[in-house]
Amino acid sequence: MEQILPENWALMYFGLIFSITCAQMLVVYVLSDSSNPPAGLGLYTVYFMAALLGWIAATLQQASETPMAVDLPAFATIFNSYILFLAAGQRAGIHRGRLPLGLICLAACLSVFFLPSARMFIVQNAAAALFFAATAWLCNARAWRLGNIGDAIIASAALMMVIGMPLAIYRFTVAEDLPLAQSIAFGIHSCAYALVAIGFLASVLIEYQQHLSHLATEDPLTGLLNRRGLGDALFISLAHAQRKGLSTTAVMVDIDHFKEINDSFGHQSGDQVLQNVARTLDRMSRNSDVVARVGGEEFLMILPDTDTASARVLAERVRLEVGGHPLLVDGQRIPVTISLGVASAVGEVDLDRLSQEADRALYLAKRGGRNRVASVDSRPVHLSTGVAGA
Repeated sequence: MEQILPENWALMYFGLIFSITCAQMLVVYVLSDSSNPPAGLGLYTVYFMAALLGWIAATLQQASETPMAVDLPAFATIFNSYILFLAAGQRAGIHRGRLPLGLICLAACLSVFFLPSARMFIVQNAAAALFFAATAWLCNARAWRLGNIGDAIIASAALMMVIGMPLAIYRFTVAEDLPLAQSIAFGIHSCAYALVAIGFLASVLIEYQQHLSHLATEDPLTGLLNRRGLGDALFISLAHAQRKGLSTTAVMVDIDHFKEINDSFGHQSGDQVLQNVARTLDRMSRNSDVVARVGGEEFLMILPDTDTASARVLAERVRLEVGGHPLLVDGQRIPVTISLGVASAVGEVDLDRLSQEADRALYLAKRGGRNRVASVDSRPVHLSTGVAGA
């Protein structure tokens, strides 16, 4: 392979790639120690490490007067491009095309043992363009789905390779200018690598920021909102209710005798009960309703544009649904019942006051025997005739 750049330029590029790779490894080390490492982190690590080894091989080949028996830079280019495709697919959750592109990668990598360096130039860049085209599609799909600009940057780097590699092949096959073609391929691959590194950093940092935001507003056990997330989710609907003078109803839900379930069957069974009740509440609520876990075994449903009577109907359905599905632990049926308190307000809503009223109704339901629905409003208290739970 003919020398593409003067030796000092080759060393400068190697230093740049080495610095970028070290920065990536630092990020990988920090993120891999987290409780929720980003998808594709391992494969991206392989990509950056393999790219560094490829640059070392390219630098050594340029500095040597004797050509290598095997074109290692070409092998590294093909292998790196396929690994990047796998990493992008893992992050996007799309695994189609792995086998056929894997076979193409294998065939292209094996060709380094049989083809001369000039022919290998065509194979390596054609294969790289193919793998980067697939990577661009995957990253673009993820960028559109999640709104992550980091994936868009990686897709842009991939498109640069898709456009640049055919140009390099054209300069070699038509213009028969191999040094210029190699310079084009070298420069485009360098820029693409730097953009992939920037895009990957941006993607995982944005994802990590979103994860922290979810931790601040969501309950990790049930996946429902917590108290902080509840207020954020209701801001628009409460303002709408105030403008239109609509009724907003709160339903406070409490699992009966939850402490006894924990003590008798263990905390794992208790967590399962919480998750089952949360799924039932989420499934039976409307898209406009907001459901949150606000305490150990307490949940709060906020029903916009819903009066007390309609909310009681929903609360009864939820009560019957939960009570009709006992938890099975080691073949033993654990009865699970809930008590519900309903309170409504019209027009301007103070969420804390409305929650307190629903909690007062819940207290009445529990005092009335549990496994029932109670409501409070401007009229006398209403208590359902549900069967009392144990």
